[in-house]
Formats: sequence, C-alpha cells, structure tokens
Amino acid sequence: MTPLTPASPEVAGLAARHRLGALQFVFAPKRLRRTAFAAHVFNCLMLLMFFLVPGLLYYWFAMRRFPDFNPGRAALRLHLFEEGLVVHPQSGGEPVALRWDSLRLQQEITQLVVNGVSAPAKYVYSASASGYGTVRITDFYENPEVWGPRMQDAVTRAQEPAVSEALREGGTVPFGVLSLSRTAVSARGQGSLPWAKVREVWTGGGLVRVMTTDSSGSPARWSNHLAKDITNLSLFLAVARSLHERSAA
Repeated sequence: MTPLTPASPEVAGLAARHRLGALQFVFAPKRLRRTAFAAHVFNCLMLLMFFLVPGLLYYWFAMRRFPDFNPGRAALRLHLFEEGLVVHPQSGGEPVALRWDSLRLQQEITQLVVNGVSAPAKYVYSASASGYGTVRITDFYENPEVWGPRMQDAVTRAQEPAVSEALREGGTVPFGVLSLSRTAVSARGQGSLPWAKVREVWTGGGLVRVMTTDSSGSPARWSNHLAKDITNLSLFLAVARSLHERSAA
C-alpha cells in the first residue's frame, strides 16, 4: 500500500465537490518483479543493437504499458475516501469520483490452475453510478486483495440502511441477476423462491448459488450465477443471509 500522502489538487478538488470526506488509503500502480523488469530491458537492448525499428516498437508498445517504463502511468492512483473513491482510469483520461452510497460494484476474480500450480489471481472491478458511467479498476493497482474488499465493505456500510428500509416497506431490491424481498429471492428469467424454501445462499469459486431442498431432503441447486453478475456482492450476501435467518427464526 502506498504511504498516505496528500492528494493532488485535482483529486482533492474532485473529492471536495463530491463530499467524499477524509482520504483513507492510496494505491499506486503495481511494479514489475525484478526478473520481469530485467527481461524487458534485455529484450529491448538486444533488439536495438541489431534492429533499431523493432527495438523502438518493442519499447513503445510493450514496455510502456508498465509503470516502470512510463512516468505517466506510474503517476496514476486509486484513492479511497470515507465516502467514496477517486480513481485514475488505467486507460487514461480524467480521474473519476464515485460515492459509496450510490456505487454499483461488480467484481470478477479469476485464478487459473495449470498442472496443479495456481497462477496469480486476476482482479477486475467495474464501478458505476447513475450519470457517471463505468470505470474498470483492475490489479493494475497494487494490493487488489486489500482495496477490493475495502470497497465492498464501504458500499455495504453506506447502502445497507436504505436497502433494509426498502425491504421493510415491502419493496424488491435488485442486485444484478438476483433480487431480494422480505418474502423471496428472485432470479432473472427463473421466478422466485420463498425464503422458507431457501436452504443456503452459497458463494465460492467465482459463483453464487441459492440452494433449496429436493423431495428427498437433499440439497438442490435452485440458481447458479457468476459472482461478476451480482451487483454489490458483499451487500447482497449480507442482506440475503439476514433475510434467510429471519425466515428460519
């Protein structure tokens, strides 16, 4: 995690306009490992020694993708404030500010296993709010295993009271492909399952499953969706489990 230093005037002004409160965390772009850094430098030098144009092209299109070789990309930051975030899109452009109380967050975390060996996990978060478009936040920024859960937790704290109030008033709250009400969980194109028939809301391996019980009393899968298709996953799980527990009680 990058040491907490004052935000730039541009970011500070944006945060003030959106009433984001105090700055809490800053994350810089992830740097290459020494071996990868040395390999890129070696490849570029070897190409330049024998083939000038391919060497320059390698530097421009391959090496400059990484902040180690591109000061502009190295200066990008992900800022987490009390009431929202400000992020520099890694593709370039102006920084984007979004508040936790209106944020729609979708996460996709994948990890390949080759011959029993796990590759590094890949993190992609899509953050959006009405009127502000969508910004992708990826493991381009260091410590995604830290900032990802912090964003989900902040969204849950900011939005759970309003969601609970909507449910108390008899409303249905959408979370992407799944929706929740006091009486049931609903899946797009599949209908609704009363809480009394829900056995468990399970998540793991990039999936979210709603389990019921079949005629023999065994667990049965009622719905199965990718976690990336659930909006505000942590909030959804907290509310779903609370509704399920109330129904069981």
